[in-house]
Amino acid sequence: SERLMEQEGDNMDIAGDGILPQQHGPAGDGEETDPTQYYENRLKMLDSLRSAGVEPYPHKFDIAISIADYVAKYNSLGAGEHLLTVTESLAGRVMSKRVSSSKLFFYDLYGDGVKVQVMAGASYSEVAETEFYKCHSVVKRGDIVGIIGYPGRSSRGELSIFARNLILLSPCLHMLPNQRTGRCTAVAGKTTRAKADADCWVPGIGRNTEAYVLKDQETRYRQRYLDLMVNHQVRHIFRTRSRVISFIRRFLDERNFLEVETPMMNLIPGGASAKPFVTHHNELNMDLYMRIAPELHLKQLVVGGLDRVYEIGKQFRNEGFDLTHSPEFTGCEFYMAFMQTTMT
Repeated sequence: SERLMEQEGDNMDIAGDGILPQQHGPAGDGEETDPTQYYENRLKMLDSLRSAGVEPYPHKFDIAISIADYVAKYNSLGAGEHLLTVTESLAGRVMSKRVSSSKLFFYDLYGDGVKVQVMAGASYSEVAETEFYKCHSVVKRGDIVGIIGYPGRSSRGELSIFARNLILLSPCLHMLPNQRTGRCTAVAGKTTRAKADADCWVPGIGRNTEAYVLKDQETRYRQRYLDLMVNHQVRHIFRTRSRVISFIRRFLDERNFLEVETPMMNLIPGGASAKPFVTHHNELNMDLYMRIAPELHLKQLVVGGLDRVYEIGKQFRNEGFDLTHSPEFTGCEFYMAFMQTTMT
């Protein structure tokens, strides 16, 4: 039976690479249903779990290793190699579910943008065979699950965790947009795309928004959590932004600038020529203005004797906006006494 599962695993690896269509059996995701009906079915599933004494949203799951660390740690395993004496536990979101039979399931599990395959077979599961199908039939795309199992690779070389136990941690009640298949490889500053996938965007490479799973711009910006969930490229944009801000902060800190925080609400809308947002302070019974810029307060600190100051924070301007202009944006202003802009 183990050999049969390995052969089935090879076929499912092919399916996972988009060479064969994803299989949907009676335990499949059922995503051919109407989204409203899908949501109602998921609510009924929660009720049935609770009626059976199972908490669908458990408070704790002990994670021994992240998916990224798991991939790095066991990446050297050879094809068909299994570490049966090693037990690992990890958690992530199910982004693909493939059904080989009632006794064999495959999942693509994502955590922090990194994927690992989960192979769940009845022959090595700690779940009773009579309960195995029921346990996995409730798992759908988008669910967050915890996996306890041993590391290994399929005979085709797909790094996997062979699940001895699967625990539903947070069911996703809504249907996710359909996933694309494909891989992306970045080599020497150039990106080659296989099947138009956009997962490995890096600064300096144009974004291929046509490869996004979720394309509607308004939906993406209004539901950033969904955008991050299905468009993995977006995660790298968030990280790049964080690194840019960290670099600016480090650059100024190394030159003895002092980071400060100045008031967001002011009595006068000074600092720049832009229309302000107005709010009302109930206790003081007065109107206040959301800051247009931190300039005036920063200059007051320089007058007070802080020769080098800077602030990275939100600014608000009640004006028109588009994809490059937001009424609420992050800015950086810094001031240095006894210097001219032409000096180095």
